[in-house]
Amino acid sequence: MLTTTLTVLVPVLFVVLLGYVAGRAKAFDPDQVAGINELALDYALPASLFVGVVTIPRAQLVQEAPFVLVVLAVLVGLYLAALAVGILVFRLSARAAALFALGAAFPGTPFFGPAVLGGLFGRSSAVAIASAAIVANVLLVPLSVVILEAAARVRRPGAKLVPVAVGAHSTGPEELPDGGSEPPARGRVIRDSVLHAAKQPYVWAPVLGFVLVLIGVEVPSLIDSMLNLIGQTTSGVSLFASGLLLAAYSFKLNCIVTVNAALKSVVMPALMLALIGLVGIPNPLAREAVVAVALPSAVIAPILAARYRTYQAEAGSTMLLTTVLMIGVVPIFIAITGGS
Repeated sequence: MLTTTLTVLVPVLFVVLLGYVAGRAKAFDPDQVAGINELALDYALPASLFVGVVTIPRAQLVQEAPFVLVVLAVLVGLYLAALAVGILVFRLSARAAALFALGAAFPGTPFFGPAVLGGLFGRSSAVAIASAAIVANVLLVPLSVVILEAAARVRRPGAKLVPVAVGAHSTGPEELPDGGSEPPARGRVIRDSVLHAAKQPYVWAPVLGFVLVLIGVEVPSLIDSMLNLIGQTTSGVSLFASGLLLAAYSFKLNCIVTVNAALKSVVMPALMLALIGLVGIPNPLAREAVVAVALPSAVIAPILAARYRTYQAEAGSTMLLTTVLMIGVVPIFIAITGGS
């Protein structure tokens, strides 16, 4: 398994590096980068996840319900713990602590999952990828946006800051007139954030696949073939887009970045490993779960950091550092879970 893992990871890092070099060389302007990003997240990845989910037998999907609960517990639990660390230990502002927590708890499965998990475990890994993407986008992103919104409104009560989801392109903070001095109710912020996340194709596409399998609707093989054709581009396009995004950030190494990366790359997969063992989830799903959360920090934290003009260098540096750490962390945790 170690040889297989390195065989998968080296090409992954090569494509990321290729995108990074292209980004540093300014080969693509911001609109082109946004277009590549949207191709990956709005078209290729949703198709890949949908096909991966609908080809799983219904009985197997039902049996994997405890796995989804474990993913939920790990992502939300680590987010809350990291939020506390950011505020109580590092004395970060509420906004910076929210981004610190998001960097620690949101794995980059939309970008890295199809290439790494797909290469190691095949199409069945779609469940692990979809579970992490759904939980993170429907729960962690809205929660972070609520904190960011609340803190931003204290500073600028007359401004309305528009939330973004993974894959959205932003060149900086976007402010819209609120039409009044009173900020909208927090409940409305939560509702709008959840709805915004749920509208992302790579969130609702696997959910639709889950529903179709559970109610016994068989998707025609022709549709599978059609979606699989665009879905096959997910790995290469996503990794190249990830490299382009990484090129936009300067590296800054300090205690906060180091701890943030350690929480994401070491603590998170270790926590997943412990809960998987406690619940008794067998391989290969257990191994897929651990690898899924050992992937680098997602790009959403740097995107939000740029929009709200806080924690920008640290968020980008955490993503860069966890990407480098992936080549050592993933083989170690695969070996721990029984790979050879």
